[in-house]
Amino acid sequence: MSDMSKKVLFASVFAPYGVKNRYAESLGMQMELMNNQVTRQQGVHSPRQSYLSFALYLLAENIHLPSTVLDFPRWKDFVKELKKGYSHVAISFIVPNVLKVKRMTEYIRKHYSHVKIILGGYGTVIPNLKEMVDYDYLSEGEGVKWMRQFFGTSLDLPVKHPILRNPVYNYIYGLKTKARGSVIFPGVGCENACKFCITSHYFKKEHVSLLPTGQSVYDVCQEANQRLGAKTFMVLDENFLKHEQRARELLQIMEKEENPYSFVTFSSAENIKRMGVDFMVRCGITRIWVGVESKMNLHDKTKGIDLRALFEDLRAHGIIVLASTILFHDHHDKDTIKEEIDWVCELDTDLVQFMNYTPIPTTELYRELKEQGRIKNIHPRHLSGAGELAFDHPHFKKAKDHERLLRKAFRRKYLKGGPAIARMAQTALRGYVRVDADYEYRQKNSLIWDSEGRSYKKSDFFVEDAFMPKRIETMKREALRYRPGLIAALFFSPNRSSRRYVMSVIREFSDVFGRGKFSFKLQASILLLSGGIEWIRIQFNRVFRREGIIRQPPVVRKEYQGLK
Repeated sequence: MSDMSKKVLFASVFAPYGVKNRYAESLGMQMELMNNQVTRQQGVHSPRQSYLSFALYLLAENIHLPSTVLDFPRWKDFVKELKKGYSHVAISFIVPNVLKVKRMTEYIRKHYSHVKIILGGYGTVIPNLKEMVDYDYLSEGEGVKWMRQFFGTSLDLPVKHPILRNPVYNYIYGLKTKARGSVIFPGVGCENACKFCITSHYFKKEHVSLLPTGQSVYDVCQEANQRLGAKTFMVLDENFLKHEQRARELLQIMEKEENPYSFVTFSSAENIKRMGVDFMVRCGITRIWVGVESKMNLHDKTKGIDLRALFEDLRAHGIIVLASTILFHDHHDKDTIKEEIDWVCELDTDLVQFMNYTPIPTTELYRELKEQGRIKNIHPRHLSGAGELAFDHPHFKKAKDHERLLRKAFRRKYLKGGPAIARMAQTALRGYVRVDADYEYRQKNSLIWDSEGRSYKKSDFFVEDAFMPKRIETMKREALRYRPGLIAALFFSPNRSSRRYVMSVIREFSDVFGRGKFSFKLQASILLLSGGIEWIRIQFNRVFRREGIIRQPPVVRKEYQGLK
């Protein structure tokens, strides 16, 4: 087949998502990160966001053939798109969506037998996938390299990063707000190789760099800013701060250009401690996802680190902390699992992700449990990390306990810590006040930034820090962005202690910024009203035994002409 006759469709699995039917489960399968596995059980307080299937756009940007990305299609959208004529259909999926992929491939085989089917994503690790799904090729490992080799695109061409609006939608207290950011993926994989981590094992316990330098990351920021007006970026790299030279170079360029972009990213505790909070503040990291996993310190990335003190320092400097932890380790019984949940809550982070221990094929955890004969015969559609355990646990035998305790953990965090929106607001506010005061102190005492030592040091003469006032201004805007939601957070708080906490945060904002302008009061009133409507809708859904409102992302279709 000549290149002239080749055309590729890159597709995600079809909607609806988070709805139980013959092709998928509801539990743990919403197309939302926050409401699905971070602020679950927080009801009306939960931020509602959906993200694009980022990898599809990256792949389409980096081959020389014409292609189309079809993201979040309904079944009728997928069927209609196939009529436009494609030589190859590439479908990305995760393990629990295998039956959706099966339906898609069966339809292609029946109606377009000439089309070659390529499967990619973490779903490709299913051991007996060929017995379940009819396909021609598996894209394994880093997708850009694989696709270029497969289609004959030069491997010497630089990786072209897509410019994407992020998130697809954003709701706060039921009110839809404009998405204001973008997304960057500097690399894939992680060398830490935690034994449960599919990301590490899928990429052979290596980090594959896509944007290897700080300059390459900054260039994407610049392009997204010019095209979308984006100034904040989700950085999808499993351990962004581990690659020190890239992060330091990124900061140096932002300082030189006096252009303070902001970032939400992931990093392990030992790398946060090594780089230091001052570096993170200057670099513009406003939110950090940290894997704490277990009180038992089963992983090298947390050993010897006072996590509570580390997180307290980050939050004091305005960096919102999301700690992720795992339930149903072997050492968990009815008492120790409660202690584990309490321990994570007492770390006092803004957000917590709870997930059930899940042995995904190809991981070290899967290999160990398989050798021990403990892997259960559970269909892949159930491997979401939110339902029944996929292995025989020494203390928890009932599937209903696996679901119940996970749900209870989210509820515990919510009732103890209050609405996450209030915690994030407080962190952003206190960070702005603290960093502003620290800046004034340094200026008065001739302390200057030492990029090599990643800290401030005494200077014999005064040096104006022209960059930090701009950074502080971004922190101020970030804090003010949270403020209008606090009235709704107060009104819908779940208990008395939560109301007292939210009220204290409201007073802190008033102490710093005054009572607020008319525009703020109007925003707060609108959010209170929309929150009331959202609350009623949630109660209605719970009558039908649904945890809340299931939102579906809009269909996204984008055409690419191919690299020249």
